[in-house]
Amino acid sequence: MPVQPAVVILGAGAAGVAAATKLLQNGFNNVKVLEAENRIGGRVYSIPFEDTIVDLGAQWVHGENGNIVYEMVKNLNLTGHPDVNVFSNLNFFNASGEKVPNNLTEPWIELGRYLIHDDEEPSIEPDENLDTYFKKKFEEHLNKYGCDSKDSISIAKMTLEWFGKFYLCLDPAESLEQISSTSLIRYKECEGETMIHWKNNGFASIFNVLTSKTPNFNKNYLQLNCEVTKIEWNQNGKVIVHCVEEPPIQADHVIVTFSLGVLKRCHETLFDPKLPQDKVTLINNIAIGTCHKILLKFSQKWWDNETTDFSFLWSEKEKLSIIKEFPLGPVKNGKSWLVDIIGFHTIDGHPNILQGWLVGSMVDEVELLPDDLVQDASMFLLKKFVGKFYDIPKPTSILRSKWSTNPHFLGGYSYVGVAMEKLGLVHADLAHPLCINDIPRLLFAGEATHSCYFSTVHGAIESGYREAERLINIYQKPIKKQVVIVGAGLAGLGAAHTLINNGITDFCILEAQSQAGGRIKTIEVEGKPLDLGAQWMHGQNNYLYQLARKNNLLSDIVSEEGLGIYVRSNGEIVDPFTVEKVRFKMGQLFDQCNKGESVEAYIEQQFSRCMDLNSENKEIFLELLDWHKRFQIIDNSCKDLTRLSAKKWNYYVCEDDEAHSNLTKGYHALLQLLLDPLPKDLIKFNSPVTSIDFIEDSLLQLTIEDSPRVVCDHLILTPSLGVLKSSPQLTKLLTYQMKQNIEKMGFGAICKIFLFFHENWWGNRKGFQLLWTADCPFEEKTTWMRHIDGIDEVFNWENVLIAWVGGDAVEEVERLPEAEVGKQIIQLLRKFLIDDSIPTPYKTIRTRWLNNPFIKGAYCHITPDCDENGSGIEALQEVVKVEEIPRILLAGEAVHESHYSTTHGAYESGVAQAQILCDYINSIKEKI
Repeated sequence: MPVQPAVVILGAGAAGVAAATKLLQNGFNNVKVLEAENRIGGRVYSIPFEDTIVDLGAQWVHGENGNIVYEMVKNLNLTGHPDVNVFSNLNFFNASGEKVPNNLTEPWIELGRYLIHDDEEPSIEPDENLDTYFKKKFEEHLNKYGCDSKDSISIAKMTLEWFGKFYLCLDPAESLEQISSTSLIRYKECEGETMIHWKNNGFASIFNVLTSKTPNFNKNYLQLNCEVTKIEWNQNGKVIVHCVEEPPIQADHVIVTFSLGVLKRCHETLFDPKLPQDKVTLINNIAIGTCHKILLKFSQKWWDNETTDFSFLWSEKEKLSIIKEFPLGPVKNGKSWLVDIIGFHTIDGHPNILQGWLVGSMVDEVELLPDDLVQDASMFLLKKFVGKFYDIPKPTSILRSKWSTNPHFLGGYSYVGVAMEKLGLVHADLAHPLCINDIPRLLFAGEATHSCYFSTVHGAIESGYREAERLINIYQKPIKKQVVIVGAGLAGLGAAHTLINNGITDFCILEAQSQAGGRIKTIEVEGKPLDLGAQWMHGQNNYLYQLARKNNLLSDIVSEEGLGIYVRSNGEIVDPFTVEKVRFKMGQLFDQCNKGESVEAYIEQQFSRCMDLNSENKEIFLELLDWHKRFQIIDNSCKDLTRLSAKKWNYYVCEDDEAHSNLTKGYHALLQLLLDPLPKDLIKFNSPVTSIDFIEDSLLQLTIEDSPRVVCDHLILTPSLGVLKSSPQLTKLLTYQMKQNIEKMGFGAICKIFLFFHENWWGNRKGFQLLWTADCPFEEKTTWMRHIDGIDEVFNWENVLIAWVGGDAVEEVERLPEAEVGKQIIQLLRKFLIDDSIPTPYKTIRTRWLNNPFIKGAYCHITPDCDENGSGIEALQEVVKVEEIPRILLAGEAVHESHYSTTHGAYESGVAQAQILCDYINSIKEKI
């Protein structure tokens, strides 16, 4: 790098260290990290506790897919998954020392869990606080299902109150009234296990990973015990940082990673000149809070192996009496601080430790209490609530967190408060840098600046990387390539092979995700492959099928859909003759479909003509029609059949009708055959393109999140149609006709739900297709489960069933916890089959393609809006030219006129569009 700017980073927490290491790894050498504490880590604080290491700050890796922390450490054997789910088998006790029966608490915990994950609940209102929202949902649930007695209602209310305290561990306000209900939407949960623990050295292990590529980081770039007193940020393009008992440090850029609590208390005296009013408004109104950890270590484990928690329920009477029973410590508004301790739970990997949580408005005061008082109080509670069941010894040690009263933090982590929501503020606004002459001089990072991962370590790390990339993009020259392919799905790989086959090697593939394949995703479960995305090969007359056959990847077993028994919601099994009769008629209708406003209109009209709806089987015929509609909604990845073009129905072609060929090793084995011949550094992973612009000489410049810009002569865009629909920064250079048809084309979602059982309980029935009677009394008919077409067997899995969901229901089912999805399906199946003995699956795996920001659904379909000649897919094949030079081309399954929605269609599209470029580039070479 010809210019070496001086960069000072304030704070050596996750954001600060991430920013520093990213800069150092990209050629910045003049980097200094100043930390007020005597240690690295910030709110990650792994500390010895007798003979082990515990975390007083961040404790768990929250999620897997899309979590940068998990991606960094998943192959390093540093973490482990929990033995039990946080919500499973909770043990509730009352202040009389009695264990509360699970059947009385479980429905309300299930409701709370549902509300947390129901992140697009339509009744959420921007000006509603979480206390009001939870109580409203509680009343609705109570009115709908009722309670057996006053005692049951009392326990329900106590359980709801406990859940509210539990939620304050997630959003650490003083009360639920301070939290906006939109926090359920604003915060994004990474898919996968949300409570992954650290095995040996605690969360601080992440700093060894972050600095592993920067030798002597602590010695060369880190200064501890360096408290900042003033930041002069408008000194002729320079920033001057003043510290206690240290000479001033001059910098070209300063990245501020202080906690929001420090900014709230100190911004008026810390910055010179004072911060702009819009920045001050953000600092003052974005919310931060704290919860208090209490760790008790015992000489030996005194609870049984099945017990993982002791959760406390308080009656109103017991809340009052506790003040006299244990009068020490703070009391506020007639409530003892002890009531705000939600209970004690075990910690994975620490068999002799219990961890308690205190939440609410007295955290500051409790942090200042002496350890022996807090230990006495903790023992008082344990003996009061569970002393009848256990002989509880005195702890050997106590350890507590003190984030709220530490002047270098003044809080734990941020959340979405009512005040900020009313003002229309979001966390990401805090990240906007302060510029002098359009150059960012004062930059902001930290968990409170992340748009959706605020309150987390992975959010903090991403924010540090974000600000480092902001500086990298200023000083580093963009990478220059002749051709860039955006997306390493099958279209991108088809394009790559075509370029190489034509002698063009000056190109790269930018892939937003951490792996290639796009909508191909094969995971290994119990040593066997399972395809979460593309599952079958559709037809033999294509390159991918021939490649799979050549490499012995194809099974002799060809799957069929819609097998098994067709069961009505009243338990009646429809005779196979009737099922086949309707199937045959529907097949004829679809073969002849070529006119009408939509497929829905065509089928409704034609079905009544070809079926005798005056016969005694009328209801069954209509139920089977409804099943076929659900099947087609799933098969075509649309919201409903009114969104399917009847006139272009037969544009899709599967030449030999062998539509469900199975791959013995999963789709990934085929994908690997395409990846192996490519240069190893060709694909740049974790490189989402955020903007595409023309620059001088009609070259294209691609802005990439957290990476240097890339400039190219030609661009092949292969993102899914769902991404193109929602990303104007990617499509702004396309022609008007192309953009119009991106909107006209349809792109929906499908959800697969795999249900794992210990044994095959369904025998040789092959599956269950669900038919809903008109008078069906099941409450499920108004939920996402009404959109399941059936539950089928899975190729190569003896003890697994798969349920398919389509339409609007996908959005709902993707929000639910996986275990809850499986549980609800089995409850429904028990009703249909009138068989309560059907077991609950021991594992459920549910896909989430709609929620994947780099996919946003399944595959395309042709809508009635595309009925005009030249509309739809044909328009997407247009080439964007500048002075007759092909600059931008689209590729992907949505750009293939007859094989759309398929993997081979995507691959063929990439080949065809890349060949257009190859022909042009090679023609220019010939002229030269």
